[in-house]
Amino acid sequence: YVTKPFSPAELTARVDALFRRAGGEEPVLAGEIRQPPFLLNIQNRTLEKNGQRVKLTQVEYSIMKVFMEHPGKALAREEILDKVWGRDYFGELKIVDVNIRRLRLKIEDNVQNPTYITTVWGFGYKWGL
Repeated sequence: YVTKPFSPAELTARVDALFRRAGGEEPVLAGEIRQPPFLLNIQNRTLEKNGQRVKLTQVEYSIMKVFMEHPGKALAREEILDKVWGRDYFGELKIVDVNIRRLRLKIEDNVQNPTYITTVWGFGYKWGL
């Protein structure tokens, strides 16, 4: 039982505790991915930029995690779609572009000239320079 409002970290801790009591293995989570100025905390599912928390939706967090796990690699829109929404998703591919645009508004210093999430024309996106 969790009362509202609750933090995602509290909910994660409670689910982990219930899982352990039920006899399951404790989930293995890497602690964090640090790529200055960003810090992605895997366990708490949070992102910080220059020490300031960036409020993200779950989809935006998942996209950031995919990018930060593959720095410098050009990711096709289809690959991002599969990793974030799953292979069973049958919606429009444009959902990736829409969410990248929203994510850029939150993390880029200059949205008109993005430096963190760059577009690979005709293919997809890349994290970093």
